[in-house]
Amino acid sequence: MLTAIISAVTSVLVVLVTYSLNSYREAKLKEKRDYERVVSTYLNPLRLSLVENYFRLSEILARVSESDRKHEALLYVDNAEEVSEKSSKWFNNHGCYLISSCYITARLFYYLDKVRIDLTYLKLSQKDDTELISQVTILSRFFRQGYGIYYLLQPSIGNDIYLASEQRLMTYREFCQLLQNPEARVWFDRLLNFYIEMGKGEQLKRSEDILSAIQNMSLFLDKLAGGGNSIQERLEIEGISSF
Repeated sequence: MLTAIISAVTSVLVVLVTYSLNSYREAKLKEKRDYERVVSTYLNPLRLSLVENYFRLSEILARVSESDRKHEALLYVDNAEEVSEKSSKWFNNHGCYLISSCYITARLFYYLDKVRIDLTYLKLSQKDDTELISQVTILSRFFRQGYGIYYLLQPSIGNDIYLASEQRLMTYREFCQLLQNPEARVWFDRLLNFYIEMGKGEQLKRSEDILSAIQNMSLFLDKLAGGGNSIQERLEIEGISSF
């Protein structure tokens, strides 16, 4: 009788332990998949956008730090209003450097706002949550420094290039066509003037601060995503040791 009871209890314990182990594995697997979704949906697009902006801003700062302190490729217009008067050919020629610079920064504003809004869904640790929102806030503050791109304009610019019906960001061509419309372009004037000012060698401290904030955020996201140094890898691909 005792043997039968011990056998029955053992069987129950084995079932319970097996169930607990399977539940634990399933929970860990779900947690891993959820985090991989966060990385692919939020962190990696933002990492790529940070790298693109770092590379472009570094390139501009390196040029304007030379003796003439100007970057002529950003100065084919004197102000944002002139952009709407330009032909499609101009956007593919003289205006390409200015407008593409604006385009990659507009994309960055979109990804920053996406992370800010959906932060509660990212399922990061409380410490990482706090650090991420802090990094986003610092970067946003530097962009609006020195009458740059105002706080509420940044997410507005990002969302204005998002095509909700197609669930994608505008292409460069679509962005150019948007700017040819004066009524639409006016919402991007601060962004356009931001780069025109850089081209003139103005507000360089602001740009240097932005560059530093981008680098800090990129390193933080690299750690969260479990990847390498995104900025350094891009520089190596471009054959550049450092700016």
